[in-house]
Order: sequence, then structure tokens, then C-alpha cells
Amino acid sequence: AASIVPATSPPAPALRDRLCASPMAPAPSQPRVAPAVPQCASGQPCEAEGLGDNPAPRKPAWRAPWGPVMLVLSVELCERLTYYTLAGSQSTYLKRELGYAPSAAASMNSVFSMLSFMWCLPGGLTADVFGRHRVIIASASLYALGAMLTAVSVHHAQQMALKGLFLFGGLVLIPVGTGGIKPNICNFGADQIGDETDAQRDTQKRFFTFFYMAVNVGVMVAFGFLVNITTQGLPSLGVPADEGYFAAYVVAAVSMTAAVCLFISGTKWYRVLPGSGIEGFATMVQSVVYSVSHGGGPRAIMCAVGWSCLPLFFAATIAASVWPGGGAGASGGGAETYPNGFERACSVQSNATGAAIRLLSQASDLVASGAFDDQGLTPASAARRLGGGGGGGAGVRAALNNLALALGSVACVLLVVAHSNNSWLKALPAKRATSFSVQEVRAGFATIPLLIVVNLAFNMGYNAMNNAFPAQACQMNTMLGGAQLNGAFFNFGDAIAIIAFTPVFEGLIYPMVGQLKGSPVRLGQKLVAGLFVAAASNAVALWLELQRRRAPLMCWEAFSECAPKGIHMRDMS
Repeated sequence: AASIVPATSPPAPALRDRLCASPMAPAPSQPRVAPAVPQCASGQPCEAEGLGDNPAPRKPAWRAPWGPVMLVLSVELCERLTYYTLAGSQSTYLKRELGYAPSAAASMNSVFSMLSFMWCLPGGLTADVFGRHRVIIASASLYALGAMLTAVSVHHAQQMALKGLFLFGGLVLIPVGTGGIKPNICNFGADQIGDETDAQRDTQKRFFTFFYMAVNVGVMVAFGFLVNITTQGLPSLGVPADEGYFAAYVVAAVSMTAAVCLFISGTKWYRVLPGSGIEGFATMVQSVVYSVSHGGGPRAIMCAVGWSCLPLFFAATIAASVWPGGGAGASGGGAETYPNGFERACSVQSNATGAAIRLLSQASDLVASGAFDDQGLTPASAARRLGGGGGGGAGVRAALNNLALALGSVACVLLVVAHSNNSWLKALPAKRATSFSVQEVRAGFATIPLLIVVNLAFNMGYNAMNNAFPAQACQMNTMLGGAQLNGAFFNFGDAIAIIAFTPVFEGLIYPMVGQLKGSPVRLGQKLVAGLFVAAASNAVALWLELQRRRAPLMCWEAFSECAPKGIHMRDMS
């Protein structure tokens, strides 16, 4: 009470006399005095509650801190815009401008995504030690620096000389920055709101909805606009096609720099919480080590081997993607980096009549079947060209890829088996015990099988959107208004589908299904439904690819702007 009622309030007896006086018979010698408005320690009026005419001051009504929250949402929008601009165009840049083989370019693009997620674990742990606010500022600054270096490195006149700078910015700084932002920015936004009351918890739910919308707005700008600039330029603003990457990456770098400035500008309004510590993580690691060394049994050994294989898997995957045998070094200005007999004939006949062109296009089937051999280019040799040649470097790279596949497969199988039953985990001895019980440790590891199985099953199909689907679209007729849409543009549909269909499923389809089956739709059922949709999308892509290969080449158009150089689009929209 002393902390709520300020020192300027009247003494307790006077306050009691004034509040208890009968309003029907006021003393004529004493003018009526309005009751004092209760105030909080901050000096602001407080709401009052109590019995009868004796109100008791309470805390001020809670107001949602939308100012700091909007800054967090803006940062997330800018970060996702930058990330997907780079992720959506990186593979094409490596193929067409730096001369990497398609398989090597796709591998490096996948490694970029892998590293961005891999660094999330250290990023989260670092925030647990130093606090989310500091880690977000440091990570976002590294991210912005990486985006700037990447933008400088793609300037057309210097891109081959600055290839190392591109790889350093894209495969080192940006993934590290992403790993520090991604696991912390959403939770930092939730920290601003808190969860002590029902009003705060309801506001948090709204925040998470707005957060996901900010993510998808950034995605739509990246895929719907900036990715197309990379291959087309922006002629209306005087940006030629050969400077398209530079223009788009400068926009991305400015966006990320703006995100850093926005976040720092709101520091004085933020609710900054200290790190919660890494006791839980340390306890899980210690429990595994103790159980393995104290007779945990076969599952304990599987667990130790499985977790040990993961860093080796990451190392082998990274080494395979950057190994010199990946086909780098081809001239960025050549017109036919990946020639074949039909493509050369198509180029020679580019001004022929439509009937002759369509007749020539049938020769592609002969090339695909191996019956057409132009200067010894059989399907096997074509595959070697696609993969970067058949030299010693390519052999080492293939061996590293096989090693990474083996290590990853062994790790996943062993970890799923080991953690499907965690009774082998033993409690730490009393002298090493922490506030986390062995039951909590077992519950934490029990999530591992689900995480591995669902993520493997879903992402093997979902990640086709990063490489396989755009590569397929780049060899289809995507002409619109006289210009070719970049194959990655069609990831725009992913963002639209998420925004449009998430409320439809949650608000309409799932409740209807729940009513029909007599119980709510469970999380596992939602996951299975998502896996079926991902599988169906890849089945449709397979059918489209078979139809695409049967379609005639568009010899009357220039080479595709996002396929490997020297490749025409097929006349299939």
C-alpha cells in the first residue's frame, strides 16, 4: 500500500473522515471535497475496486505494447525479404554467372539453407546466456554485412574476381546471422507482450498471426518482384539485365540494414529479459554422457554414435558443395555452356518457319534416347557435363556426397531408434544433479524421433521448391508481356497459399472434419494431411515434367534467362 499511495495523499484519518461522511448531511462549515483519485507509484490514475464506498487502488489497466511489437514485425519482414531474395536466385547466379554445374549450384543453395538452420541451435543457446536483445543486434549486424558483401560481389564487371566474397557473404555471414535471428526474434516479440493475464495471452496469439503474415509479405516481395529483377533487370528504371543481380541484392542489403536500424531504435521501449541460462541443455548432454559411460545399453551406444555422426555429416556436405570439381570456372559470358546437338540445330534454325522448328524439336527425343550423338555427346557424357565434368575433382566431390549421405542416414536411423524409448537415460548422481529431473530429460529427447521423421518426410518434398521446381519452370514457357518470369517467381504461390488457406483449414475444414468424426482433429492427423499434400505436389510435378519433355523447344525465342546457358524453353506454359 505504501508503494501505491503517493506521499502527497492526505493522512489516513482525514481520508477516512472524508470518505465516511454522510452525503445527506454535510457539515456547513466544511465544503464538500471530491474524493481523491487513487494513483499508482508511477503517478498515473489507477482503476479502483473494493467494497461499498471504500475503493482500493490497483494496477493500471494493461495496454498492448504495439509500438515495440511493430518494430519486431518490421525486422522480421525485412529479414525474410533479404533471405528469400538470396535463396531464390542463388542457384541461378551460380550456374549462369559463375559457371557452376547445375548439380553443384543446387548443392550449394541447399547448403546455404542447411547452414541457416544449423546455426539456429548455437544462436538459441547464445541468447540463453547473453539475452535475446544482444544476440539479435549482433546477428542482424553480421547478416547486414553479409548482404552488403554479397551485393558488392555480384556487380557484373567484377563478379568473377569477387566470387570468393560472394561465397563468404552467402555461406558464412548470412547463415550465421540467420541462425541468431530466427530462433530469437519471435520469442523476443512475445516477451514484449507477456503471458501473465488472459488479455496478454490473447494478444500473443494475435502477434503470432501477424508475425507469420510479416514473414509471408517478405516472401511475396522477394519472389514476386526482386527475384525477377535478377534475371530481367529493371529497364523502366534504367537497370539493364546484366546488372539485375546487383540491383536486387542492393535492395536486399538496404532492407537488412534498415532492419538493424529499426530494431536498435526501439531499445529504450523494449522489455529486455535476461538469458534463462543453458542448464537444461547442459543437463541433457550430461545425462547422455553419464548414461553411455555407466551401462546405458545398446540404445545408449546408438545415441552416442548417432549424435557423433551429425557434425561429420555437416562437414562432408559442406566440403562436397564447395569442392573445386563442381564445375566452377566456366565463362560467365558464353552462350552455350551446356550444348547438345539439338540445341545447336535449334540455334541455327532460329529464324525458320514454325513448322520446321517443330520438326526439329522432335530430334530432342533422339538426343534424350542416345540415338543422336553430336561430337560424342552421349547421355552419359551429357550427365557428366551437367554434374561438372569427369575429372578427379568431380570424383572426390561424388565421394564426399556419398559419405554425407551415409553419415546422415546412419545418424537419423540410430537417433530414431535410440530415442523411441528413453528409459536407458539415468539420473545424474547427487553431486552433479541439477534442477532438471531425469523425467524431464527423457521427455525432451522423446521429441527427437518425431522431429526427424516428419522433417525428413516433409522437407524432401518441400525443398523441391528451392531447386527442382524453379529449374523445371525455367525450361517451360513462362513468357509474360514479352519477358520471361524467373522460375523462382512461382514460389510466390506458396506465400499466397499459406495466407489464404491457413485460416480456411483452421476455421472451417478442421472443425467440419472434427464434427464428422466426433472428435477434434489431432496434431498428428494434421501432419499426415500435410505430408500427403506435399507428396501429391511432387507427383503433379513429375507429370508436368513428362509433359514438358514432350513439348517442342521454343527455338524462336532467345535462350532461357534462368536455365543453364544454351538451353531454350519448352513450349509448355
